[in-house]
Amino acid sequence: MNTYTHADVINSDHKLLENYSPLVSQLLINRGLNTAADAEGFINPKYTDNHDPFLLLNIQQGIKRLYSAIQKNERITIYADYDADGIPGSVILATLLDKINYENYDVYLPHRHDEGYGIHIAALEKIKESGTTLIITIDVGITAHAAADWCKENDIDLVITDHHLPLHNDDETQNLPEPFLLINPKQDACNYPDPMLCGCGVMYKFIQGFVQKHGEEFSIHDGWEKWLLDMVAISTISDLVPLQKENRIFAKYGMQVIKKTKRPGLKKLVWDAGIAINYLSAEDIAFGITPKINAASRMSHPEDAFNTFMSKNDIEAQTHVKHLVKLNNERKKLVAQTMKKAYKKLEGRDIEHVLVIGSPDWQAGILGLVASKLVEKYQVPVFVWSEENGEIKGSCRTYNGHHLVDIMSAAEEDTFLGFGGHAEAGGFNCNKNEIHFLQERLDIAFSKREKEISEKEVKEKIIDAELSLDDVTINTIKSVAQLAPFGIGNEKPLFMFKDIVPEHVGQFGKTKEHLEIWFKNSKGEKVRAITFFKTPEDFPCVPTEQHPCTVIGHIEHSVFIGKHEVRIKIVDIV
Repeated sequence: MNTYTHADVINSDHKLLENYSPLVSQLLINRGLNTAADAEGFINPKYTDNHDPFLLLNIQQGIKRLYSAIQKNERITIYADYDADGIPGSVILATLLDKINYENYDVYLPHRHDEGYGIHIAALEKIKESGTTLIITIDVGITAHAAADWCKENDIDLVITDHHLPLHNDDETQNLPEPFLLINPKQDACNYPDPMLCGCGVMYKFIQGFVQKHGEEFSIHDGWEKWLLDMVAISTISDLVPLQKENRIFAKYGMQVIKKTKRPGLKKLVWDAGIAINYLSAEDIAFGITPKINAASRMSHPEDAFNTFMSKNDIEAQTHVKHLVKLNNERKKLVAQTMKKAYKKLEGRDIEHVLVIGSPDWQAGILGLVASKLVEKYQVPVFVWSEENGEIKGSCRTYNGHHLVDIMSAAEEDTFLGFGGHAEAGGFNCNKNEIHFLQERLDIAFSKREKEISEKEVKEKIIDAELSLDDVTINTIKSVAQLAPFGIGNEKPLFMFKDIVPEHVGQFGKTKEHLEIWFKNSKGEKVRAITFFKTPEDFPCVPTEQHPCTVIGHIEHSVFIGKHEVRIKIVDIV
């Protein structure tokens, strides 16, 4: 069950109230923005406040190596991860090379199922055969010790650009690979002011530095690189990095670039998703664009997404987007089928601390999506597995702040062949015979971990303010939108609507899979509240007509096929 706490209500004489409405001031204070200068810097960030790219360790040498390769017409390979961070990152570097009319390059995106995450020796052997002498990675490589050594032995210069956390030695020092160059703001020796960039963000800084140093020579006008922010915004939002500081600048300005993008594939993708471009939000990207990028690697090959963004005309764009949409629809269908199987397996099963579920025939590419949906329903950390080449491979997603890597670390030794990821999402693999014991071992690990942590580590959801139904207006939406884009580190404001009385409770959608509740405000005007893939019985307090309830949720402005609606998006009913 979710737990909630109210933000402290600020005094009416607080200095922020002089510049902003009481509600906006409350939201700013809730986010730790206590002065007028902090508030102004957050609401109206300046692009010029992004950091000098040459503060990144090794970037000067990396740009020098790229420039040398261009001058000598060396074969360059862009090696990027297959997700919605790596693919846009490969797009912006390819766009730079196209801009300067450099043709002697290719892009390698590993296959999610056949190869998996990382830099693979078999892939490097193929790349070597093509004559490549310089490999530049995006969003991958910080753990690629073997690949770095192989490249040195084979006279290939490997420039790793990544943003993931390095491995650590027993003495807690970072265990870094030794490629030709390593550019990662999270390495200890790097003093970059904002280490929380996504992989595409790191590559943007690389390109920014290249244009500063060599732009004039290649007839690139000052500021051209800003057109690349459409891809950086997509990656920053998709990869769930904190939307603060430099990431906020990239997301905010990148969303403006998306509205004016010159990429036919992105234009078509936005149009096809039914996104009202003038009202573009981070949620539109997260739910309308990101799944289609990831569907390429989940259901086919990541090149399908890369080719969409690199389309040169409307005809190419339409072909590629049509294919991506087809893959995404197949992905949705496969997830729905797998969810039915999962629910059937879970009938009558008691779930205490964590949930482990899987089947040898479930497709590996959708396990994370299945885990996320099960987390929503069962509100515990979830581990979902399938079998691949005689080995168990799985994905996991957390709930309420429980740290997945810490839980897996606390499991009995030899439980896993390997595991990794972040606090919120991760992956694991183990021997086939271990899967029978995984539920029990993770339950024990969870309990052990619970004894070691304080209650403060479990996330309480912060209610930003209490509103009335009269506050569900476009003016309130516009006020709140000053703090957008919302995401990790700048959560969408959460409001409480206390003791409101449902006029109607029902389901909507093609198969009546979504919940809607209608209320009336003090003026007698109807106010709609909705949530997707829920029924009244899914909430601690089951909403019924004419009985007061307290709704916790967001307010949103929905624009769908030209129809505007200001409504409540239900998070909980308590």
